Amino acid sequence: MPSKPAHSTVAITGANGFVGQALTDHFVRKGWRVIALVRHPKTQPKKQHVLYVAYDLTQPVKPDMLQGVDFLIHTAYTPYDRNHPDALAINLAGAERLLHAARAARVSHTVFFSTMSAHDDAVSIYGKQKLAIEKLFNTKSDTVLRCGLIMGDGGIVKKMIGFMKSKHVVPLIDGGQQPLQVISIFDLAEVVECVIVKKLSGVFTVACPEVYSYRTLYQTIARRLHIKIVFIPVPFTVLLAGMRIISALHLPLSVNEDNLWGLKKLRAVNNRRDMQRIGVSPASLTAILDTPGIIRDDRMV
Repeated sequence: MPSKPAHSTVAITGANGFVGQALTDHFVRKGWRVIALVRHPKTQPKKQHVLYVAYDLTQPVKPDMLQGVDFLIHTAYTPYDRNHPDALAINLAGAERLLHAARAARVSHTVFFSTMSAHDDAVSIYGKQKLAIEKLFNTKSDTVLRCGLIMGDGGIVKKMIGFMKSKHVVPLIDGGQQPLQVISIFDLAEVVECVIVKKLSGVFTVACPEVYSYRTLYQTIARRLHIKIVFIPVPFTVLLAGMRIISALHLPLSVNEDNLWGLKKLRAVNNRRDMQRIGVSPASLTAILDTPGIIRDDRMV
């Protein structure tokens, strides 16, 4: 790990989310000063070396918000759902305002959190939106991180584990052969620090290069947590119809229709060169599951 510049300040949007909070904790541990940009700063717990500042994707950026910031990490994102049918416009406009403010404040380097689902053949709204936002960034000076499935005590993996624990079933589309690449939340934090310290610009796919099938992923998690599960083959159209009915009834779901569309166009990427350039060797799936703090096992609490 290269040494950080002296007296460095990093600003993180969405700092109270799953990824943003992990990044905040990581940079504080490494001795950085963190400006945590969140909607409701007064409700956040006080942390040494962390300044919580009000930030909302839908609102203008205050002129002084990024003054004195050396590095900016953009993780904030409004998901597309029935409450936010205009999510694309919100996210695009929010990113544009943030980039304008960063350039005006002469922020040294900006990192945008994207996804491996962002590509020209994407059919999920999530993938399409992330791809559209990527195009706002100048990859000659900024960095776009296309992340694999992020594993930790949060995000979609945590939701699926909760579903597995309560229902003991996992629906399989097309036999569950969709390719997945994963990265632990801890390795991801190391990636971000390396990228900004080295000032690496461009588009990077960040994940363990090893490819797992959807079925293998959840089989491995179930064994690690000693959960008995049954895989149920379901045609895509049947599962999609069921999700739409459940959504119309306003019943809770661990995943949504857009997550389902995302499965349709999952693809593997040979990203070994990207990870070598960054200088992080991400853990494999089994190593991730053996890492303390990655997945909460209630039997061990």
